[in-house]
Amino acid sequence: MIVAEQGGEGEDAMSFKSLLRLSTAVCALGGVSGIAHAQTAPASGGDTIEEIVVTSGKRAENVQDVPSSVLVVTAAGLERAGVRDFDDIVKVAPSVTITKTSQPANNSINIRGIGTYAYSIATEASVAVVIDDIPQAFQAAAFSALVDVAQVEVLRGPQNTLFGKAASAGVISITTQAPTKTFTGRAEVMATNDHEARVQATVSGPISDTLAFRVAANYSKYRGNIHNVATGDWLNGQSDTTLRAKLVWTPTDDWSVTLSPYITRTLASCCAGAEFFLSPGVTAGKNNIPQATILQGIVPGENNRKTAQDVNARGNALDYGSGLKVTRNLNGFTLASISSYDRYYLYDRQDTDGTAFDFSVYAPTAPKGGSGNGGYFKINSVTQEFRLTSPDEGRLKYVAGAYYSRTSSKRYFVRGSNELGTYNGLASLPTTNGTAYSAYIANAKSENFALFGQGTLGLTETLDLIAGLRVNKEKISYKFFDLGNKISYGDPGCSTKSPTLNIQTCNDDTAVTGKVGLRFQASPDFMTFATYSRGYKGMAYDLTSSLTTRTLLTTGPLKGYPIADAIASQQPIDPETVDSYEIGFKSTLLDRRLTWNVTAFYMNFQGFQAQSRDLITNQNVLNSIGKVTSKGVETEFSAKLGHGLSVNGGGSYNKAVMNDFPNASCFAQQTVAQGCVGGLQDLSGKPLFNAPEWNANINALYERQMAEGYTGFVNAGFRWQSAVIFNLLQDPDSVQNDYGIFNLSGGVQTDRWKLTAFVNNLFDKSYALTKGRSAQWNVSQTTNPTTNAVNWKPARDSERYVGARFSISY
Repeated sequence: MIVAEQGGEGEDAMSFKSLLRLSTAVCALGGVSGIAHAQTAPASGGDTIEEIVVTSGKRAENVQDVPSSVLVVTAAGLERAGVRDFDDIVKVAPSVTITKTSQPANNSINIRGIGTYAYSIATEASVAVVIDDIPQAFQAAAFSALVDVAQVEVLRGPQNTLFGKAASAGVISITTQAPTKTFTGRAEVMATNDHEARVQATVSGPISDTLAFRVAANYSKYRGNIHNVATGDWLNGQSDTTLRAKLVWTPTDDWSVTLSPYITRTLASCCAGAEFFLSPGVTAGKNNIPQATILQGIVPGENNRKTAQDVNARGNALDYGSGLKVTRNLNGFTLASISSYDRYYLYDRQDTDGTAFDFSVYAPTAPKGGSGNGGYFKINSVTQEFRLTSPDEGRLKYVAGAYYSRTSSKRYFVRGSNELGTYNGLASLPTTNGTAYSAYIANAKSENFALFGQGTLGLTETLDLIAGLRVNKEKISYKFFDLGNKISYGDPGCSTKSPTLNIQTCNDDTAVTGKVGLRFQASPDFMTFATYSRGYKGMAYDLTSSLTTRTLLTTGPLKGYPIADAIASQQPIDPETVDSYEIGFKSTLLDRRLTWNVTAFYMNFQGFQAQSRDLITNQNVLNSIGKVTSKGVETEFSAKLGHGLSVNGGGSYNKAVMNDFPNASCFAQQTVAQGCVGGLQDLSGKPLFNAPEWNANINALYERQMAEGYTGFVNAGFRWQSAVIFNLLQDPDSVQNDYGIFNLSGGVQTDRWKLTAFVNNLFDKSYALTKGRSAQWNVSQTTNPTTNAVNWKPARDSERYVGARFSISY
């Protein structure tokens, strides 16, 4: 593990002190404002901001009373901002970014610039996704339609004390709607001019005096935004079919039992890119295939949304399971049992060579076509939590509990023919990128046992002490079967021998995480807080095709050993830890017409786990970076300005950098002039991928009664972010410049129905979800002139599109 130098620590300390001074000054200013406005006349009820209850502390609390950085968006706010899928959360949460890559299992959810980009099934996410108190075992399962959602809470910073070891950067908590006491129903249809269609329906009501139900169904389909001219199909589209239900039984006032089964089926043509830039004359493959043959009439450029591949991208998934929550009221205490069971299957396939060229022309014994890669994931998980919550009265309020989870994961992978078969005995195809044949089955298991507790003690009427602790014991193991070379690791169970080196395939670790802080209630409408949190992300195994590479190392301490054995002998990857500091305030001003919250933060990660390309072994490997920091300020506000006008928004300044990474690999074609020496570069001080320094959004709604029973409305939203880099190794061709997206909608509504017309990306601003060098082209940065090839994945709303939505309820 790389150790940070003392000088860097001092600079970070000084930088955070500056943030503290700034935040303290703002807190003082906010305190004066809060007291002054408390003396004005009360506003009418329709012009005041309603209280929003969150469960970020595992108990129901007013979000303005929670001493941490929490963003909450209600169902109405999600609808106003056009948040329909999980990916859309970035529209309302400035601290959240999502990195899209080659297939759904490799996507990353980031908070404050921190996330996970790893190919292995034996690595954890940095951001936990929780739905109705149940954590998602596999992050890819979150990328589907948001159905019957009551609210979304974004908990920024480490949340390990209450949410476990996969929450070192934060939590996105989704709460779905509860059954109603009377019969209700709602239906909605939507269509857009870029070929998206949705149908949703919800029915809820009582079955008896003690039993109530709710059923929500959704079907959505989006064609996609990349046209494959070779197959005639559209890529990057997705269709979701979701069914969610809740059955609540309350046999007495003290007992409640909630059963919440669900199933989601996703058919996705994810994830494909298009040529963004290509130098004239550049050829493809080892046989220098002309551009015209590969492109088939496609013109590379920033508006190009066409590709030519003989394998359509695929990311089809099935996710089903159920939660069971039983609560008992014991003289003001609440005892809860929360159980869950989930099965997730993902079937993926991508075009490895990125073309529609038939390489059997140059390799006659190879199957017709090119190279495809993919297979399937199978994830089984169960969780059990017991939780005791104290009454809301008294000086001491706390929650304590025990948690258990068990997850088993399986990955079957093939890099071979288009049909995921062999190359008929060939080791690879004559392309320029990595098409070496590989086939494996990886199995990973993880068990977690934890005891946790967090409470608030009133020291005085205005000052509270916050403290929490979690002790987590994890056991992990793996088995890996190299099908091509007929070699295995970890079989029989916990085997410690590879063909050439000693390895570890079963490991365990115990970690203690916690939180401590102070909350000061300066007035009923103004609260300040300061907290320290210790976070943790568990050990990891790098179970990828690198473990099928039998090429012998020619340099280094393991010279002469196969690459696969060398990688296995260095596992597991060390745990990741974080020390996080926050100071901020929450205010309710202008007689509840305005809420304004500000938080300054500093997070120091040690052993940060990230994946990048190692050009010495030419493998994607999981790195443990010595030190990463994320520091900045984030804010959100909500205002009722009267006369039917309301505005809300937020923003963040965040500097997420790798402080100590001197021996990083070079990016492809990196030259000595660009800092690459002997295949290595120093990335100390460089930014993390997809971590904008500045990010902001604002949304304004104007409503006016048109006639008795009819209300017209106009909603405008704008979000902007500064430039990002999509490559950890700092490839300059992976930069996305700053951009802003403006959305506009309007319509009319009554108590029963609502009609909305909308235009997204009104000013037709193009931007990428990810961008980087194209591997299939023969480019060079050392020739004169230099040549280059860049591929991009345009975002769904990187082109202007319009649509309409109609809903009716009873």
